[in-house]
Amino acid sequence: MGKPRGWEEQRGNRGMTISDIAKLAGVSVATVSRVLNNKGYVKAETKARIQEIISKNGYHPNAVARSLILNDTGMVAVIMSNRMNPFFSGVLEAIETQAEAKGYSLLFYNTGEDRERELKAVIQAIEHRVRGILILPVIAGDSRTRDMLNEAESRGIPVVLMDREIPSASFDSVSIDNRKVVYQGIRLLIEAGHQEIGIITCPECVRKGRGRQDGYIKCMKDYGLPIIDEYIYPGDFDEKSGYEACSRFFSLIQPPTAVLATCSSATLGCIRYMTEHGLKPGRDLGLVGFDDISLLNSIGYEITVLDRPIHEMGDTAFSMLIQRINGLGPKGRSRKVLLDTRVISRGSEGRGQYLEIETA
Repeated sequence: MGKPRGWEEQRGNRGMTISDIAKLAGVSVATVSRVLNNKGYVKAETKARIQEIISKNGYHPNAVARSLILNDTGMVAVIMSNRMNPFFSGVLEAIETQAEAKGYSLLFYNTGEDRERELKAVIQAIEHRVRGILILPVIAGDSRTRDMLNEAESRGIPVVLMDREIPSASFDSVSIDNRKVVYQGIRLLIEAGHQEIGIITCPECVRKGRGRQDGYIKCMKDYGLPIIDEYIYPGDFDEKSGYEACSRFFSLIQPPTAVLATCSSATLGCIRYMTEHGLKPGRDLGLVGFDDISLLNSIGYEITVLDRPIHEMGDTAFSMLIQRINGLGPKGRSRKVLLDTRVISRGSEGRGQYLEIETA
């Protein structure tokens, strides 16, 4: 039988390998391994000889290589599509805290919304024999990534999806009800007196993108308000989308009196446009954003937000993964957890200068 992967890397602090110890002792590598791990039977005389050689040469097993041999790396892979996104970084911060508390190391991959990089990350995570995989998938889902994640689970490596789903996949997941949260945001703007309401959506190839736009459409219909195509801006997860959306909205003959931005970066882009053009949220345009991130709170405006439980998402995802690693949780079926959001009203949903205000 060939040597398990990892033997060749197991070097001590003086450069000796487990093979060197075996040669000096005149035994097999497997015998030395049994002594090092204190597992299996080894004759007392042979064990004493191996221990003497180890002590004499100051050999200490390499922790990483040893963990590979034992198939217990204590590592969890975290695969994210954009580390710089404020929401994603908040989720990662929570995961890091949980991992440290529970004695796990993290192997982090930033895919940059690239399907090839995501696929490579999953393959590498499997090769590193991680205990589990937490993944926030790229925008454009890839069946190859789904298949490779299925392969991971078949090898006993559990998978938990965060925030986004993968089409036709049945992994454990934790996210929010995107349709519901946007419905709440649009209703807030309607209750503030707005009727012409714009929305900056996230990419439609993400299921949550469709859910958020669906929430907008349903709320407008429920309140008998018109849905105007020009008020729906197909954006991305970046500031540029918010900036360009506002530029287009304000170029219309009749701009919307309020806008809901469906991600924190787009919210920042809206504010940047308004600041550059002498406009103010809540006065010149009703504005509701996503996520109560620190950057939004430091720009000098009080912005009303639909606050997703960022840290709770990281905590919940990690806890779900650890349960699977420990063999807990329902057998044969996946778990889908939807977290509650909250509306934090700070006044930026205000009426806007284009809205006719009735007076007594």
